[in-house]
Amino acid sequence: MVSEHSPSRRQILRGGAGIGALTAAALFGDASRPAPAAAAVPDTGSAPGFTGVPAAQADSITVPPGYTARVLLPWGAPLHRDTPRWRADATDGADTAARQVGTGHSGLHYVPLHPGHDGGRRGLIVVNHSWIDPVLLHADGGRSANGARTDKEMASLGVTVARIELTDGRWRVIDDELNRRLTATSPTTVAGPLAGHRSLETGTDPAGVIGGSAHATTPWGTYLTGEDTLTDVFGTDDRRWNATAAQRRYGLTADGSSYGWHTHQSRFDLAREPNEAHRFGWTVEIDPLDPSSRPVKRTAMGRLAHSGAAVTESRGRAVVYMSDRTHIYKFVGERLWRDSRGRGPGPLDAGTLYAARLGSNGLGTWLPLVHGRSGLTRGDGFTDQADVLLRAREAADAVGATELREPGSPAVHPETGTVYCPEASASGSGRVLSWTEGAGDHGATLFSWSEFARAGAPSGDGQGAVFAAPGGVHCGDDGRLWIRTDVARLGDAAEGAREQVGNSALLCADPASGEVRRFLTGPHGCGIAGTTASPDQRSLFVTVQGPGSTSARLGGPTVDDPRALSNWPGFDPAGRPRSAVVVVRKDDGGIIGT
Repeated sequence: MVSEHSPSRRQILRGGAGIGALTAAALFGDASRPAPAAAAVPDTGSAPGFTGVPAAQADSITVPPGYTARVLLPWGAPLHRDTPRWRADATDGADTAARQVGTGHSGLHYVPLHPGHDGGRRGLIVVNHSWIDPVLLHADGGRSANGARTDKEMASLGVTVARIELTDGRWRVIDDELNRRLTATSPTTVAGPLAGHRSLETGTDPAGVIGGSAHATTPWGTYLTGEDTLTDVFGTDDRRWNATAAQRRYGLTADGSSYGWHTHQSRFDLAREPNEAHRFGWTVEIDPLDPSSRPVKRTAMGRLAHSGAAVTESRGRAVVYMSDRTHIYKFVGERLWRDSRGRGPGPLDAGTLYAARLGSNGLGTWLPLVHGRSGLTRGDGFTDQADVLLRAREAADAVGATELREPGSPAVHPETGTVYCPEASASGSGRVLSWTEGAGDHGATLFSWSEFARAGAPSGDGQGAVFAAPGGVHCGDDGRLWIRTDVARLGDAAEGAREQVGNSALLCADPASGEVRRFLTGPHGCGIAGTTASPDQRSLFVTVQGPGSTSARLGGPTVDDPRALSNWPGFDPAGRPRSAVVVVRKDDGGIIGT
C-alpha cells in the first residue's frame, strides 16, 4: 500500500512530503519500474507548431512568440455588478467571498451557450476551488482561529460558474443570472445506491460541495466534480477518539485537518459527527445552465478522493474514467444515457465501478468492485454493495488493483479513443501512462497499456521539453495532448531537477510522435491545475493555482509580507498573489498549438 494518508498539495507544500524526499538523481535517473514500450498512435496532425518556451523561474506567465495570455477570473473577482470588489488586504468576509470567484483554482471546463452557432464566443466557465492558504486568504494571516475565519474558508472553496463572452478579441465576464457559487453550505441531493442510507445520516443539512481537482463534462451537458478536499476539512480535538482502518485509509485522522473547521463547525468534527465524512468524496453532478438546480452526489460511482475524471461512451452508455491518490477507476453506466435522461434514475445512478490492475506485460484488467458471490463478500470485510461503494478505495485494495503514486486527471483522445493519465511520482518525478481498451470499446474489461512519456526525459529527437510532476492531462478536439505540472511538489531534495524544469508548466504533446514542447510557464510557487478550450480551439483556458503560497522549501508569505514569494497577477505593492484563470490566444486568431 502506498500510504494510508496520501498527502494533499497543501500538506506537501507545508511539510515537504511525497516526492520531496527524492534526489535529483532519482528524479532523472533510470526508472525503478520498467514499462512496456509505447504503442504506435495513428497520425492525427496534432504536432506542436509553436516555438517551445524555455524553463523559467520568473514571477510571470510565459507563452510562445505570437501568443498572448490574459488573466480572466482571479480569486475574488465579483460575479455580479452589485458584488463588492475584492480587497487587496484580504479583509473581505464570508458573505462577500460567497459572491466572488473562489480561490485555489483547479479543474475547469468551458460550456458553450450556443453550440455550433457562434463559434463558441459565448459560454460559461465552471471552475473548481480545491485548496486555500490561510496566510493569504485572511488579513491577519489566519491567526484568529474563530468562526469568521472558518466561514470565509468554507465560502472560498467549492465551484464557480461564470458567464464569459469574447468581444473584440478579448474575453470578459458578463453579469448574468447563471453566475453562481457552490460551497460547503449549498443544498445538495444524494442519488444512487446510498440515497437515504443510514451511513450518511447526520445531524446537519445540507452536505454542500467542498471542491476538488477532478472535473469533466457529460454528453448531456452537465459538469462533474470530485471532492478531494475531504482530508483537509475533518478533524477532532477529542483525544478519546480513535480512527478506524477505513477512516485512516481515506486520510481521516484527529490531527489531519489542514484548516481546523471542526473547532467551529461541529459537522466537521469526526468524534461528534462520524457520518459527516461519508457525505463527501463523491462525484458531484452540476447543471451549469440551471442556476436553480441542486448539485447531485452520484453514489454509484464510489466514494474517492478524486484527482481526475474523463467521460466518454460505450455503445450509448456513459463511461467515466477516474483517479484518486492511489488507484485508477472506471465507471460504466448500466442504461443508455439517452434513454435514462428525465426518466427514473439518471445515467450515473446505476452501473459497475471497476479498478485497474496493470500487468508487467503491458496488459491490464478492469476489476469489478461488486458485492456478491463473484465479488467482494463479508469475508473480505464488506457487508453489501453500499459498503463497497462507501469504501471504494479499500475495495480496490481488496481486489488487487494496482497502487500508483498520485495518479492525476485523465483524458480520452477524441479520434483514437486512447486514454492518457499522469502519475506524479512513480519512477522518479512521474510519467504519463496511456492505454487502449479491448476492441476499442470503453466498456471492455481488458486493455493494453504503455508509458507515453516520462518526466525528466527529453522527447522526440532529444530536443524536447524536460518536465516533472505531471498532475493532469487534457486532450483537445484537435488531438493535441496538454500536460500540466505542479513542481511545488518536488520539495527540497530535488533542487537539481528544479533548475532543469523551472516553474510549473503546461506542455503540448503530439500523440503520434511523442514529442513534447513547453507551451506555458507559470509564476512562482504555482501549480498548473486545469485546462480547457473553446469549441473552435482558438482560446485555451488555464488555471494557475496557489502562486506565492507557503512552501516547505522556500518558506512562505507572512502577514507583514504576503508578497514574499509572488505578487502575480496584480503586482499591487499593497496586494497579494491570487489564483486565477488565464486565457491564451494566438495573436493572429489561429488554433492554439499550431
